[in-house]
Amino acid sequence: MKPTPLLLALMLVAPIPQALAAETASASSADTAMPSSPDAWVRHLSDFTRNADMLVDPKKFVAALNQVTDPSFLVTAIGAMMDPKLYTQSLTSAMDPKAYANYARLLDPSVATTWAMTLMDPQFLNAVGYILMDPAKLMRWMMLPLDPRLISTGLNALNPNVYAQWGTAGFDPKLWNSLLAPLNPAWYGNWAATMANPMTYGPTWGGWVANPFGSLPAPIVLPGLPPAR
Repeated sequence: MKPTPLLLALMLVAPIPQALAAETASASSADTAMPSSPDAWVRHLSDFTRNADMLVDPKKFVAALNQVTDPSFLVTAIGAMMDPKLYTQSLTSAMDPKAYANYARLLDPSVATTWAMTLMDPQFLNAVGYILMDPAKLMRWMMLPLDPRLISTGLNALNPNVYAQWGTAGFDPKLWNSLLAPLNPAWYGNWAATMANPMTYGPTWGGWVANPFGSLPAPIVLPGLPPAR
């Protein structure tokens, strides 16, 4: 089986984020799994509750860099930008309190430590260089003007159904639910609770607030005295 550029890049960068590996191991597979297609990546990057993953985890940064530098992502992104549902979903995610938690975890000191170690590791730089200078990918960029998918996407702009979707986008209940969310007092409560939760800013801050003095030593029992009760 011929190894793909993403697989080779991840093999190079896999040993790097040791500090973050223990943190992400406890998360669910749905939250840690990387998108597997250009369309899934477009949805992922437009989701404000998840798109900071690549800024937290160097492995996901490598995967995202490999995807956004591929011409197939550009073609898919152009097609997705013609769909008003993409903007509705993105607006809905931006109004979610999870969007704040998505970026607030960048304040965790372990993230800065992980990236400092990563940027000093030659394997990470080799992985990034391999992705940017992949000859097969550069060839695909040169052949992009002749790609039938790009031509089809460009011609789709002449499709009347595209403009009909935009004309009816204002009647989407999901859009109005997002726009009217600030009128709900519970919406402010959810945002305030998220901002006040120490775990929102990462496990380091959350663990420190839960136990600011660390593990206290066991009491000393002198000979001949009963232990403290």
